[in-house]
Amino acid sequence: MQSTQKLTRVLDDLVALIKEEAARNPSFAERLEAITADIPSHSVKRATKPKPPALAPPEVFAVCQEKGEEEFRFWLRSLDLRTLKAVVKTNGFDPGKISRNWTEPDKFVTLIAEQTIARLRRGSGFLPAKTPSQQSETA
Repeated sequence: MQSTQKLTRVLDDLVALIKEEAARNPSFAERLEAITADIPSHSVKRATKPKPPALAPPEVFAVCQEKGEEEFRFWLRSLDLRTLKAVVKTNGFDPGKISRNWTEPDKFVTLIAEQTIARLRRGSGFLPAKTPSQQSETA
């Protein structure tokens, strides 16, 4: 028999003995009631602050393509810490969860910018090089 089962059996026997003695001896029952009166009859839950509803984080890939890299970094600085954390979590930018304890928004801005730009550039090495006429069209 495991030690927890033994302990449970001993405690059950002890409670049964106390119930028998309280039934036979009214003074014992009164003393037992006085001792156990301070024990709450139900568990008390602490009130927690209700969290505001989570908003969908902005689509950073679209914003980066729209604004460009430098303007994207400035735009990220305008976001609050909670939004930056949501962007990291939603897009899986920190699989090692290193940023979990960060409190500085600049760290998040750097992480998001680097990850977003890297993902947007992923595979660009396999695209054909732009010809001079294509470069002038995009400028």
